[in-house]
Amino acid sequence: MKTIFKLIGFFVTSIGFFWSHLDLIRIYFSCKAKDDVFPEYFAAFPFVYKSQSLATSMANEYYLLGILLNSIITTTLFLFIDSILSNFLKSKVSILSKIYLVFKLIILSFSLFNIYISYTFIREDNFRFKSDFREQVKEFNADCKLKIKVL
Repeated sequence: MKTIFKLIGFFVTSIGFFWSHLDLIRIYFSCKAKDDVFPEYFAAFPFVYKSQSLATSMANEYYLLGILLNSIITTTLFLFIDSILSNFLKSKVSILSKIYLVFKLIILSFSLFNIYISYTFIREDNFRFKSDFREQVKEFNADCKLKIKVL
């Protein structure tokens, strides 16, 4: 039962990070198409999960499959890091394990807040099942470059 709560907590945390507009590491494809405007596509790990809407600069298009697959990968990474830290903190003073628990709860609260804020402004955003990035690049014969920004 404890493992299920941990798994759900890390999954919600990873979804909250993908919906937040606070990208610590921004991985995106900047494309130029001949005589046409092309949106930027944002990726984390291998899957595209968001692109800028061409209709307005205030809206984004989110791709549910990209969010879910990236969240599964991030959850696996969180579980691996958590198991290492939990094994390390078992042999240490219990105050460190309590600090770690408080840290996890703060991160989970931050993620839930991000999901709530994103849900509140959902009318401005568009959700699709999967990204059409490859099809758009082929259709417009766009030249794309992968860019990484660390804030």
